[in-house]
Amino acid sequence: MYSTKADMSTPFYRNIASGLTGGYGGLTPATTYYVKIKALNSTGGDLTAYSAAVTAKTLPPMPAPPTGLKPVSSTATYLTMGWNSVSGAVGYRLMYSTKSDMSAPFYRNIASGLTGGYGGLTPATTYYVKIKALNSAGADLTTYSAAVTAKTLVAPPAPPAGLKSTIQSTTTLSFSWGAVPNAPQYRLALSSKADMSAPTYATASTTSGEVRGLSPATPYYAQVRALSATGASITSYSTVVKATTAAVPVLPAIASPLSVASFNIRCATCIEGLPEEKTWADRRGAVVQTIVSKMPDIIGIQEASHTWLNDPRPGGYTQFEDLRDRLTAAGAAYKLTNSNRNNCVDSRLPANCVYADQGASAGTKIFYNSKTVKLVRSGSKMLPATSAAANPRYVAWAEVVQLSTGKHLFFADAHLEIGKEASANDLRKRQAQAVLDTIKARNSGNLPVVLVGDMNSNKWTEPSNGPYDVLTGQGLVDPLGNTYKSWYPSSAATAEKVVNRRINSWNGFERAVRQGAAGTSGTYIDYIFTSKMRVPYYENVAKVDALGNYVGTMPSDHNMQFATVGLP
Repeated sequence: MYSTKADMSTPFYRNIASGLTGGYGGLTPATTYYVKIKALNSTGGDLTAYSAAVTAKTLPPMPAPPTGLKPVSSTATYLTMGWNSVSGAVGYRLMYSTKSDMSAPFYRNIASGLTGGYGGLTPATTYYVKIKALNSAGADLTTYSAAVTAKTLVAPPAPPAGLKSTIQSTTTLSFSWGAVPNAPQYRLALSSKADMSAPTYATASTTSGEVRGLSPATPYYAQVRALSATGASITSYSTVVKATTAAVPVLPAIASPLSVASFNIRCATCIEGLPEEKTWADRRGAVVQTIVSKMPDIIGIQEASHTWLNDPRPGGYTQFEDLRDRLTAAGAAYKLTNSNRNNCVDSRLPANCVYADQGASAGTKIFYNSKTVKLVRSGSKMLPATSAAANPRYVAWAEVVQLSTGKHLFFADAHLEIGKEASANDLRKRQAQAVLDTIKARNSGNLPVVLVGDMNSNKWTEPSNGPYDVLTGQGLVDPLGNTYKSWYPSSAATAEKVVNRRINSWNGFERAVRQGAAGTSGTYIDYIFTSKMRVPYYENVAKVDALGNYVGTMPSDHNMQFATVGLP
């Protein structure tokens, strides 16, 4: 018998068929009730009188369940939920189920905070989630909220498989790995420590990549992951693999190296008022001194103008003839592979020219040291141009014999189109292909090749270093390995020792040296390319003081490029 009054007036009853506990629902919260009990016999009649009354009080009403339940983050196997706080709650319990009736549920208690989740879930699966608040004893402070849905993400693909090192040079490690379906790019991480701390990264759009600027004979550790187009991770990192850079090889000295060079000497009539620019008359001595200081066996010169200097001698006098004579006066035995000024029947004068191929090549000339090499044959080929009126550009070529060894070399010298626009880049690529076609056509004996010149394109040229790609793509080698948009040499670099690598080949007649950071490769538009051969020495020839300034009269707006090679 229950009543809210001590005199047990207006009571209500609850029969208990068996057992020693029982109760009554639908009561008023936070209310004192008076309760009596009596025993009944098998017919439902009174077996005893009512007991004395005792009091019992219902609890205050439960707070409403937490509101605002929603997913805040998800992975393939974890759902994190968030919700609003409930006053007096010291914890919460999440209930998850894959069924809307919440059957076969699993739970997660959250000791504090308003977010929490459950792991080990099934990828790409919808879950139903409820939450209730708990009191300090861990008992229910509220009932469960209504269910909300949350879905785990699709499981990420496995990391790239098969990571391995494919090339180990002294300063570069190259890697390859298996493709991840639909992955637009990858990130290669490399560290000198097995725990992959302080790594260096390289991004690749294919299933291969490399990291440069490393130390020789040093172990490194690598792993790779797939990325989205925006750089977000598609996969986790692969397992770590170990690779070691090659030791610096100890190679025998070449008994009779051949020295080659390339030098854009700046045409005599090209005066732009650049910072340290001087006239040809004032800087030609520095040009001669630069060449004589290295005394290359053969050198390709660009911009040795075939137009006349302001000189009184009969028949006129060209810049390349002036250079030849001044080299001779300095004691150097240099000769031109072709001394013709113009491709005319009378090659001396361009006026009233009747065309005849005289092997003339405008300002692109080849000089050879007659004490060390012998000229066998020579010629030239005009390169493609935008129009017939354009300034003609040539590739000059020569076959020479190294006197000390009797070995033959096919040497070529080119000066390609200038300009930053895309059309100029396309023209340079066509000119580079014409240079290669000329070499292939004229080098009938399949001799070793050295190609030098001012290609007017570098590794930062947009949209590509077009002529470089054409030349190296068809077998020629850049000894510096100065590939596109990389500060460090590639594993394809063949130069065994490099001097002034970090200095740009074009100086712009600026006293302060243009150069990259220590250990990097500068920006080059002047090149020496070779067929397969050793290049024991390469120098970007520049007189520079300790403060990073050019010393003395600057001979040209380009630095001479010099190398020694071992003819196969």
